Amino acid sequence: MRLWRLAAGLGAHFPLTTQGSLTLIISAGALRLFGYASMDLVVFALCLCALIVVIVSLFTTVIAGYFVQRSVLGNLAAQASSQRGNYEAGYRNETGFSLPALAWLPLVRLRWTITQPNNTKTFLETARDKRLHEFLLPGSRGAGETIRRRFEVSDALGLCRYCWHGEQVANYRILPSLGKIRPVTLQRAKISDDGLPDATGAPEGDRMEIRPYAPGDSLRDILWKGFARNRQLNVRLPEKSVAFDDKTYAYLLSGTGDEPAAALARIALENYLLGKDWCFGADGSPATNSLDAALDAIAKSADWEQPQRELLSETTSAQVFDFENFIRQQNISHCVVFAGAVDENTLDTLAQVLQSHPVKLSLLLGIDFEEPSEAIPFWRQLLHHTPKQRISGSSLSLDRLTTLRQRVESMLIIDRQSGQRIEANRLGGETFG
Repeated sequence: MRLWRLAAGLGAHFPLTTQGSLTLIISAGALRLFGYASMDLVVFALCLCALIVVIVSLFTTVIAGYFVQRSVLGNLAAQASSQRGNYEAGYRNETGFSLPALAWLPLVRLRWTITQPNNTKTFLETARDKRLHEFLLPGSRGAGETIRRRFEVSDALGLCRYCWHGEQVANYRILPSLGKIRPVTLQRAKISDDGLPDATGAPEGDRMEIRPYAPGDSLRDILWKGFARNRQLNVRLPEKSVAFDDKTYAYLLSGTGDEPAAALARIALENYLLGKDWCFGADGSPATNSLDAALDAIAKSADWEQPQRELLSETTSAQVFDFENFIRQQNISHCVVFAGAVDENTLDTLAQVLQSHPVKLSLLLGIDFEEPSEAIPFWRQLLHHTPKQRISGSSLSLDRLTTLRQRVESMLIIDRQSGQRIEANRLGGETFG
């Protein structure tokens, strides 16, 4: 493994590409076997021309790449910006970074790709000012303070290349793609108070219940006027009632396949679905009631891993880094939780919190339908027989979702690709239109 990594590292600095290496080996071999041994003048001339082209391209690319590298590093330092770049996953975003297109260098071209943030595609477009302008297409959410790029100067034939890496100080935030998700109505938290009649509430409502007197009832609750008429002791008690809590608590749980859940949290925050008074938390970030800070927490939660969660939960108690600390420190009785539906660790975390804390949860689970991996026959493509979408059922546990649904106050599963609500009893590998 170490030898393979060493070879890969050396290969990245090797100036010849695979095409250039094959051209050099084949031309040198043909020149030795046929050009000199058989005195074939045609092969001799062709191989000699090929070798000259490879050598000239090699020196031109390396020399031009060295000077271009110095110029690019200067541009990276000059274009460093203190303003944060706000991008959205799934869409092409202009970063504002540009470099000269090297039109003055014949047969030499400059290209680069973004390596940090990860899972990002790079597009370069030549504008009228003869500069290459950069566009990025993030695949998932994220946040960071530096952008790392891999630059490459190569010849027009693709025989040689000169590569290096450069970092630019640039604070960025990538928000999850909303897909076709539409705003949904969130269930509000209920507290025991004089409001709506509810069997789960405390007896704090209007005095509506009348029953016969029993030992232990207060004398103040006795209907003395009725006792004067019929000589029977009855008491009037307050009914069980609840009221809607004015403050909403919400939390985003990170895990495998949590990108749709992050999109649900984003649309809930940006459309003010949590109400006027709310508190939001996410893995890796403290609780906040600021919209900008909450969006930052959504972006940063993509880099939150299980080892970090265990380490910080043991060493840090002043800040909130996971869901259990969020519930404990905020003293929450009801919480809206955004989570992925395909991660069993996330479902286990919810079950543990429900077991150890008397809290009511309203779950909003996000999911993405995936196309089947099997190849589609050509004759089916001609007949326009498009297969239905499927859930990635290998990591989806129907039993755990069913058990969890019985223990929470409400559970809603939404597909980000279609924006439709999915019933939990239809999950488990079935097909959907």
